[in-house]
Amino acid sequence: MIYVFKIKHLVLVLSITLLSSFSIKAQSDALYSQYMFNQFTINPAYAGSRDALSAVLLYRTQWVGLEGAPNTVNLSAHSPFHSKNMALGVNVVLDEIGPTKSSAFQGTYAYHVKTKYVDLSFGLRGGFLSTTLQKGLLNFVETDDQHDDKIMLQAIQPNFDFGTYFYNDYFYAGFSFSHIQGNSLVIQESSVTSLELNRYFNFASGGAIELNNNLVYKPSIMLKYLPGMPLNYDINSSVLLNKVLWVGGSYRSTKNIVLLLEYNVNDHVRMGYSYDFDLSPLRNTNSGSHEIFLGTDLNIRKKSPSISPRYL
Repeated sequence: MIYVFKIKHLVLVLSITLLSSFSIKAQSDALYSQYMFNQFTINPAYAGSRDALSAVLLYRTQWVGLEGAPNTVNLSAHSPFHSKNMALGVNVVLDEIGPTKSSAFQGTYAYHVKTKYVDLSFGLRGGFLSTTLQKGLLNFVETDDQHDDKIMLQAIQPNFDFGTYFYNDYFYAGFSFSHIQGNSLVIQESSVTSLELNRYFNFASGGAIELNNNLVYKPSIMLKYLPGMPLNYDINSSVLLNKVLWVGGSYRSTKNIVLLLEYNVNDHVRMGYSYDFDLSPLRNTNSGSHEIFLGTDLNIRKKSPSISPRYL
């Protein structure tokens, strides 16, 4: 149980730092295992690329069995507007980790440059991030600790992400820059709470290879760089069987193996599931991570043909 002890104390240290009016750094962004089936979660420039009104509702529970582990709900939707070569989108995220709750409410604008062979899009996402710390949920060692006042503190800040996305029916490459502004400040009950967000970069690329009419192979990779930290990467591989079922897996450099499944219920509805096997020392304190999603793609152009399945 040594790792549970360390994690609880880490949450406590970060919380006390927040309460003491110091600046702390926090990632604030949830981890997703099925981003390759919904890249709008990592790149605003993906908005409109599915050529449909696309919406996804996702739920993730991480490190099942570990007290205070993250739980995330993500609702996103985006749609192209072909007459103006643009797309609009919205993203709502609710995230809970121990005594802290975070939420994000953001809108996206993307502009598409279309050519005969490929499309290039640029996307800007903007909105607000909110983090609340419920001090009443903290366990203080000393009964007379000066910070044990049971109040709730909140930090709210604007946020902006930028991305580019290059794609056609069988290949894509995208780059995104998250948390451009990188800081926040809120004054509450005569105390100053500062929350600094880490800026980071994502690069994702992949393709789809039709091996025959009933078999499509889809390899992909994602690189994530946070200044001052080691480069993280995901390597993914999946196959589409009979244009209905995606089966695949990923290896994450943080020592995780991920099982991926996506089922195309019909031309407009799809659902997915992933399970993360933890190979890090945390494997002794949890039974893995689960992620499920329900997605829909609605054809907004009456004369266009069936819109599913989507390879990318």
